[in-house]
Amino acid sequence: MATIGCVIGFTELKEKYLPQRYPLLLLDRVTGFVPGEWIEAIKAVTGNSPELVGHFPERAILPGSVLMQAFSQLGIVFFKITNGALAEDEITVVSFFKIRLTAPIPPGKIITLRLEARRFSPEVGVFRGHCSMNARPSPTPA
Repeated sequence: MATIGCVIGFTELKEKYLPQRYPLLLLDRVTGFVPGEWIEAIKAVTGNSPELVGHFPERAILPGSVLMQAFSQLGIVFFKITNGALAEDEITVVSFFKIRLTAPIPPGKIITLRLEARRFSPEVGVFRGHCSMNARPSPTPA
C-alpha cells in the first residue's frame, strides 16, 4: 500500500502519533511514507526554538541531540503507521548506534529527515536514516 506524498500535518502528529508536547515535539510534517518501508518528514529550524537559545549564543545552531530525537520521533510515527496504535501498556524505545553530522544547522533551514527500514517486524526495526538541509523555499512568483 504505497502512500507516497501522503501528508500528516502537525495537528494530526500531536493527536494520533506522538505523545510529546512543546518544546519536545520536533517534527512539523510527515511528507510521505510507505508502511513497512520508509517515511519522510520535515522540521523547520527557527531561532525562537528553545533548544537554540543557549546553544552557542554567538552562533545559533541546532544541537545534534535534537536531530537524533527528531529521528527517534520519526521512528515512532513509522511504527504506528505500519503496526497501528500501541496498546495502553506498550512504549517505544529507540536507540542510535551511529550518527555523523557533517554541517551545522542554523536557523532558517528546513531539514528533511528520511528513515528506511533495513529490517522490520512488529516488535523491532532497524533503520537507515538520512537528513538534508535546504534553505527556506522561495515564494512562487505570481
